[in-house]
Amino acid sequence: MISAKLFFRKLKDVKWRDLASVFPMAAALLAVPFKRKKYADTWLIGEADDEARDNGYHFFRYMRSEHPEQPCIYFISKDAHDWPKVAPLGPTVKTGSVRHWLLYFTCRWTISSQKGGKPNAALCNFLELNQLIKPRFVFLQHGVTKDKNDWLMADRCRFTYLITATTSEQAFVSKAFGYPDGVVHLTGFPRFDNLHDNRTIPNRVIIMPTWRTWLRNKSSKGVTGESDIEHSRFMMCWLELLNSPELERIARAYHLEILFYPHRGLQPHLASFRVTNPMVRVVASEEVDIQDVLKSAVLMITDWSSVYFDMFYMKKPVIFYQFDEQEFRSYHYEQGWFDYHHNPFSTSLAEPAQVLRTLEEAAAGGFAVSDSFLAAHAKEFQPFDNRNSQRVYELLSGKTEAERGDGR
Repeated sequence: MISAKLFFRKLKDVKWRDLASVFPMAAALLAVPFKRKKYADTWLIGEADDEARDNGYHFFRYMRSEHPEQPCIYFISKDAHDWPKVAPLGPTVKTGSVRHWLLYFTCRWTISSQKGGKPNAALCNFLELNQLIKPRFVFLQHGVTKDKNDWLMADRCRFTYLITATTSEQAFVSKAFGYPDGVVHLTGFPRFDNLHDNRTIPNRVIIMPTWRTWLRNKSSKGVTGESDIEHSRFMMCWLELLNSPELERIARAYHLEILFYPHRGLQPHLASFRVTNPMVRVVASEEVDIQDVLKSAVLMITDWSSVYFDMFYMKKPVIFYQFDEQEFRSYHYEQGWFDYHHNPFSTSLAEPAQVLRTLEEAAAGGFAVSDSFLAAHAKEFQPFDNRNSQRVYELLSGKTEAERGDGR
């Protein structure tokens, strides 16, 4: 029986703009009895509405290459910059369209690197949590879950499977988020398959800050006055590092190529980053594929972005520039299993001078990683191979075969 309290609490999450999705959803529901059999074995794959560059894309590419016999369709906005990249691989469907809703209601699996990777995130979440539909959703994740994220708690999600990438992550998610046995699986991320062929460009450094909840919109709970990104402490601290004469000196001394590539949530604000350092090149997400940048970089400077696990996976050094730890822990994510102050991969630094000194030491040492780094790598990334997508496929196809025993 559906809880009235839960029903009305979740109803608040549905915005007026989301209600427009009711019309294609209703049209799809009318067609479900006629199309259920047609799409019953289809795997619906995707990620963010306008992207094909994360775990969803890499898994779709694997499926089209290695298992073309399995019906798979990729959902993406047709005007997305990445649409021409994914369309040649196989069938696509426009995100939020009547057909997307129809597939969502009838397909074997919905597989996405985004929790909201559905026809309409808010409306689907409302339907699922109130048990109006029972989804078969596989969450590939966008990044390693290292913090305690409220939105990922089991009572706020309806995952059939949740894919993890490290041994500590699997143990943490299984214990801390309340999922029943059999939901959380350690297969490795599909995009990691492509990291074994990394062609590093000597001396290329990438700087990648992530977003903050209080910078996303003015109603977010967070630091007072900080929703204005251009005048935020966040902006001030990053520009202090990027425009530092010392960074320019180090870059010239060691012939560094420095790329500034902020999180996709910050990409709309690129114009606000007034980078004047001639040794730093600001890169927009439309210009390059993020994985190509990561593979080419010899070192990363970031703050809280879990993308550093991609660098760790490739056995490359990372420098943490974390000037707002108290605010981040108070308003963004609580501490999880990964301790930035005590781990064998890197350490937390709060001042630009510390970051620059560490960068120069790394450059002088040829960007080598320590023995303790390598030992931790062997512990966390098990197995370490290019069969992550294969393991996801085996997990899902095994489930499909078992379900077929019921006559579906």
